[in-house]
Amino acid sequence: MIDLRSDTVTRPSRAMLDAMMAAPVGDDVYGDDPTVNELQRYAAELSGKEAALFLPTGTQANLVALLSHCERGEEYIVGQGAHNYLVRSRRRSGARQHSAAAD
Repeated sequence: MIDLRSDTVTRPSRAMLDAMMAAPVGDDVYGDDPTVNELQRYAAELSGKEAALFLPTGTQANLVALLSHCERGEEYIVGQGAHNYLVRSRRRSGARQHSAAAD
């Protein structure tokens, strides 16, 4: 079973560790990592989009999503049940959060 609750609880198997050690690597910032390039190409193909961006954590993905919709100082509305890490992303983005009052 793979536990996807958090990136901190999943433990790689021996086969996963071996694959990581054998994988070709490069600098993903400069587009030199063939593994990241292939993953992003595949994700774009699956989603029918021109491109995709690999983000290693949900916190980082929340921040990128927020920054793609809100400029610094803008506001957004979120439900009270929103992922708790969104608060961290909100602080980093500079956006102001509004949530509905408890019923």
